[in-house]
Amino acid sequence: GGETEPVWTLVTDASTLAAGDQIVIVASSSNYALGTTQNDNNRNAVSVTKSGNTVVIGNTVQIITLETGSVSNTFAFNTGTSGYLYAASSSKNHLRTKTTLDANGSWSISITTAGVATIKANGTNTKNLLKKNSTSALFSCYDSGQSEVSIYRLEGGEPGDEEPKPAITVSSETSVNVEAAG
Repeated sequence: GGETEPVWTLVTDASTLAAGDQIVIVASSSNYALGTTQNDNNRNAVSVTKSGNTVVIGNTVQIITLETGSVSNTFAFNTGTSGYLYAASSSKNHLRTKTTLDANGSWSISITTAGVATIKANGTNTKNLLKKNSTSALFSCYDSGQSEVSIYRLEGGEPGDEEPKPAITVSSETSVNVEAAG
C-alpha cells in the first residue's frame, strides 16, 4: 500500500476550530488556495481540486497552524518558518508575514453554514479582511469586495499527536473561550 492523501474538510462552524488545528484557506467560488509564496504585498493563489466538502492540495499551498491570537477571541495564523500572516496596511491591500504576533495578525473568524468564512484582522489597519482577489491569482487584505474564502481543516491530525491542545471555541458572535482540552 501507499500513503493516503491527507483529507482537508470544509469548516462550516467556527466553534469547531481550535488552537493546533492545521488549515488551508481556499477561495469559496473558485479552485484556488492561499499559496506559500510571499510576494511583496500579498500571497500567491495556487490551483486546488475541490470534491464535495473536501479539497486536495499540492505542496505549494500554505498550511497554517492555528494559535491563540494576541487579542481576545482571535486566532493567529502561523505559517511555520516564515511567521504569522497579518493585515499590513490601511492605505493598500497588503497581506504579509512577520515573526512577531500582534493585533494585526490576530484574526476573528465567523463561518456560515455553507462554509463561507469572514476572516478579519483585529489591529489598527483597516484593510483587514482576508480575501481572494476577484481578478488576479492572489490573496490579500481588503476593506470590502473581492472573492469570499473558506477554511478547510486537516482531519485526523498528525501521527503521534496525542497531547491535549488548548481548545478555542468560537460562538456565532465570534467570541472565543480558551480552556484545556481533555
